[in-house]
Amino acid sequence: MDHEIELKFLIAPEASNAILARLEGREAVRQLDATYFDTIDHALRKAGFGLRIRDGENGRKQTLKSASSGGVFARGEWENAVAGPEPDRDLLAQTPAAKAVNGDTLVAVFTTNVKRVTRLIERDGAVIEAALDQGELLADDRRVAVSELELELKTGPAQALFDLARDVAAHAPLRLSLVSKAERGYALALNEADGPRPDTPLDPGSTTGEALQALGRAALCRLCAAAESLRTRPGPERVHKLRVAARRFRALLSTFKALADDPAARHVKAELKWLADELGAARNLDVFIADVWRPAAESQSAPDQVGLDPAGQDQPDPVQNEAAENQTRALAAFGKALLTAQTQAYAGADAAVDSARFRTLAIDAAAWLEAGAWTTDKRLQKRRDKPAAGFAAKALDKRRRRIREDGRDLAALSPEDRHHLRIRGKKLRYAVDDLGGLFPDHPKRLARFAEAAKTLQDALGRLNDLAVREALAHEVALSCENPEAAFAAGRLTAGRAEREAELLVEAQGAYVTFIEAKRFW
Repeated sequence: MDHEIELKFLIAPEASNAILARLEGREAVRQLDATYFDTIDHALRKAGFGLRIRDGENGRKQTLKSASSGGVFARGEWENAVAGPEPDRDLLAQTPAAKAVNGDTLVAVFTTNVKRVTRLIERDGAVIEAALDQGELLADDRRVAVSELELELKTGPAQALFDLARDVAAHAPLRLSLVSKAERGYALALNEADGPRPDTPLDPGSTTGEALQALGRAALCRLCAAAESLRTRPGPERVHKLRVAARRFRALLSTFKALADDPAARHVKAELKWLADELGAARNLDVFIADVWRPAAESQSAPDQVGLDPAGQDQPDPVQNEAAENQTRALAAFGKALLTAQTQAYAGADAAVDSARFRTLAIDAAAWLEAGAWTTDKRLQKRRDKPAAGFAAKALDKRRRRIREDGRDLAALSPEDRHHLRIRGKKLRYAVDDLGGLFPDHPKRLARFAEAAKTLQDALGRLNDLAVREALAHEVALSCENPEAAFAAGRLTAGRAEREAELLVEAQGAYVTFIEAKRFW
């Protein structure tokens, strides 16, 4: 078995010449046609493997790759020459995938047709293979284009790999991707969403360092996949997913502050906050339109109210109809202003995702996770090697205790303080999601605790939404300078005090449920 460390980037086909211009080294050009195989029920995929037969100038080879051999950047690989177009089961029996296959029939799932240009680069004591792939994936009558750059560290320090990536990215847009060709091929064949696989629970025997690296890789995978999804098809759900991915990654670095407190980690945290902030306006407008404006507009479009004439016949009420028409015009004016603001907000979100700043953030995060100072600093060795379960228990205790203390009198808290409490609740919820797998002995307690934390966070979120919506409506109405829009904005956000009182009761109940939930750690 060989061990590889690689980075993969999605690129625009027209950027290939600019990329190759930055990659000086011995060149080779090959046509790589491959077929991926699996059992009927996709047992290999479920076990985290990809199996292919590839035809190239050096003959036919069978390659098995593990989806993770310590993470998304480092994968296990078993490669052998084969004679036929079908997998060699004897060779497969000598790999960890033998148990997954268990003698079942192997069938073709999808194929790849790729032209590969490789350059072997020597840089800063390292040897790096750069591979520029262009072609397509095919499954039945469906196909999708492939245009990627892979940088694989052959020998030498990992930092050289990331430095090369930064250098190329400064001259051509590279979009880090942690979704393999195999996963894209499966998604095409099975008509699934093209994105990351579900997170794998942590091994209860992990060290703190191993847990941080595994969770960080998963967080970066979510971030890059959500960004690519938003980039290709903008929409409310995609904005939300990317914003959550950025916040969850940032919360993870806060939870592991004992290891993530160097300048590089703080820079990544700051850039994740920048990204979440750039998406904030679009997300807030999406929620306001869906939860406030649209229901009001649909309600306003109900049939006109009528009265009875002296003969007992239905007839329109002129006064009520005039009021309804005024409200309809006001809602329409406000809706137009909301649409303008939403369009501008999405332009800002799109610009952030397409920016060099975001692309650099992804590379910097990957570099810190794989080769940051924290991975080798001898002063941090005891912290890295400490059992992750012990670290997690203390981290969860600390977050739980802060919420219990700060939430005792919700009614007395200012909206700002309630907002900060909500953020602490969100960080705890993310920590439960990330670290829960370290404690497999109490699954029911874990489920109840996670649900209690979510309910409290949601209740505090609804309280925060009141203040955000009022400010947002006021800002949008002022931006269009239309009195009718301002009137509609005022109507839609009226009654805040009464609604706040109702939501406080809900939040207090959620808080009681939370403090009564037993720990699962």
